Formats: sequence, C-alpha cells, structure tokens
Amino acid sequence: MAAKKTLVPWTRAKPAPVVVVSGGESVLVRKAQDRIVAACRKHKDLETTHLDAVRYEAGDLAMAAAPSLFATRKLVIVDSVAQCGDDFLQDALAYVGEVNEDAVVLLKHSGGNRGSKLLTAIDKAGYPRVDAQAMKNESDRQDFALAEFKRAERTIEPPALAALMSALGSDLSELNAGIEQLLQDTTGPITDTMVNAYYGGRVEATGFKVADAAVAGRSAEALTLLRHALATGTDPVPLVAALALKLRTMARVQGVSGSPGQLASELKMAPWQVDRARRDLRSWNDLALGQALLAVARADEEVKGAGRDPVYAVERLVTRVSAQARRH
Repeated sequence: MAAKKTLVPWTRAKPAPVVVVSGGESVLVRKAQDRIVAACRKHKDLETTHLDAVRYEAGDLAMAAAPSLFATRKLVIVDSVAQCGDDFLQDALAYVGEVNEDAVVLLKHSGGNRGSKLLTAIDKAGYPRVDAQAMKNESDRQDFALAEFKRAERTIEPPALAALMSALGSDLSELNAGIEQLLQDTTGPITDTMVNAYYGGRVEATGFKVADAAVAGRSAEALTLLRHALATGTDPVPLVAALALKLRTMARVQGVSGSPGQLASELKMAPWQVDRARRDLRSWNDLALGQALLAVARADEEVKGAGRDPVYAVERLVTRVSAQARRH
C-alpha cells in the first residue's frame, strides 16, 4: 500500500514528475488520467508519448521524458505497469532516482505484486499514488453518483437515485455512463420519471420492481411484472436474486435502532436503503420474514439447477412472498 501522505483520491489527481494511478477500476483510472492530462494541456507545446510496459524496449522511457528543445512540457503515459517486463522496471527505477522536473510520467498500475519494488521507490520519493481501486459496495457507488451530480451542479431526487442504483448500481462503468447520459440529455433536477424513461427496462430494475410488489403483498402486480420479465427474456436467476437482496436487507435492518445515517455506516448500506427497508418491514412480522427467507433460499437452489422448472420456482416464490406479507 502507498503511504497515507502520498495516496490521494482520483478527484485530487494532478500532475507530478511521477504519478501512479493505482487500481483496476477503469472508470476511476480514466477520470484520474483525464484530470492529469487536462492540467498538463494548459501548458503550451505539450509533447505527449504513450508507452506500453509489456512491449517496452530499453531506453524508451528516458527518451520520452528527456528534456527537449521543442517542448516546454512532456507527458508520458505508461499502460500495463502491473505486467511490465524487466527492461521497463529497471529503467523506471532509474528514472525515479533522477526525474525531469519538466515532465509528467503517468504510470497506470492495476494491482498485483509485479512492479511493487517500483511502487515502493515512488512512495519513498514522495510522489503521489492515485487511488483507483474497485468500489466493492453499493454505498460507495452511490456516493460516487451523488458526487458526480454535485460536480455537474445538478440535483437528483431520492426516488430517482434509488431507481438509478437499482438499474445500474451493480457496475460502476454502467452507472457512470448512465449518469453522463442523464446529465447530457436532461435539465433541472433528475427525477425518477427521467430515470425510468431511460433505464426502467434493465434486468436489475425489473427484478427490483417484482421484489417491491411482492414484498408489499401486491401479488397480482408482482406476478404480472414477473411474467412480463420472463416473456422478454429475463433469466429467473437475477429475479430471485433481487428478491433475496431485498429480504436480506430487511432482515439486517429489522429490530436495529438508530438514525438512517448511523445504520448505513454500521451496515455498509446507503441511508435510502435503510429507510426503504424500514417502510417495507411495516407489512411484516418476524415469523413471516423467516419463512420468506427460507423460501428464497430454496428457490435460489432450484433456479440454479436443483429444480426441474426454474420459471415455476420463481413464480412460486413470488406468490409465497406476497402471501407472507399479507399475513401481518
């Protein structure tokens, strides 16, 4: 790991004689690189060179970063440092010991042990390492979305954010693309109507709509949504997964006191998820929730090969969950 004083978030990425973008989250890598490149382009006569650490030939880095009579600033972008060969590693270590202060060498390292000696040398020299590690939980991805809207000086209504996260929140690349499209194509506050117009047909959104109706005890609506999803090619597995996620979220929140903000931090959830789970729980008791969790575990096995008919399994699950909600 980089020393704390040299590790910076991608939002603070800026030029330095040597700067490492560290991590495999492609969206964050691109955004960090874009920030550094944009800052470098403020200088006139910028000379940019792209190198690949895998296909590197000895001497390329020194040549690309060396002072030039024709450029006042140099930018060298090096891809695939995590898979670099010995020639690059040797040259890069030498360069860190004697940099050209008028150059910016941007190294992209996706993770792993290869090149760790180089990263250690860069950390010891005090050059920055930009954090572009993968976002592993939905709360982090939601924070990313909120920050992107804030940077664009736009607001998104809570129901719209919930819909956007349901549709695209499992993958940062898709979430980022969705945010960019909404910012480009719409004006004013982002509403759930806007989000549903663009992304209401996504598998994740369809699954959560089925889950919402089932958990609320609206069996006819849940079955209608389910059959439409199946008829348009949605696999039973993500539909069961959506119900499982919703019920497990309810179980985590059940009986726990505290503000949504406090619980969100403790449970590694978003505040809106805590609020939604609490609203859902008003139609449930402990016994019904336990029975529903057992039903979803059985259905999960059946749609993944343990049962003869995955479609029947998910239909039966939706019917049982709806019935449990109405028992309260």
